[in-house]
Amino acid sequence: MERYIDIDGEKVAVSEDVYRAYKRPAWRERKRRITRRKKERSLDKFKDDGFDIPAEGASLDEIVADKLLLDMLMSALDELTAEERGLIDALFYEDRSEQAAADALNISQQAVNKRKRRILAKLRDIIGW
Repeated sequence: MERYIDIDGEKVAVSEDVYRAYKRPAWRERKRRITRRKKERSLDKFKDDGFDIPAEGASLDEIVADKLLLDMLMSALDELTAEERGLIDALFYEDRSEQAAADALNISQQAVNKRKRRILAKLRDIIGW
């Protein structure tokens, strides 16, 4: 399959390897943006579980305090085990339901809910909240 890249408005035929090397930075940036959007949307779920996210029109002090709290949360997430982090990622970042996570782990939805509550309590303890 012939690949083309656009150079100065002109399409130039290139090999698959050259095409991939040329496009890789753009693909990484796109993936980074998508991941960041998912993470930002998932922060709303933390609010539902007791973590407060600043409202529109919040004062600078509130925004700084919330930024520090989010930084603490992100470092606290690094202290979770791989299993705990996987569950949090599935529920909050991949936007899976508890039932979908339960099906993937071959456990009940109630067990997933219990684990989620235990992990969120652990995060609160790590943060000191």
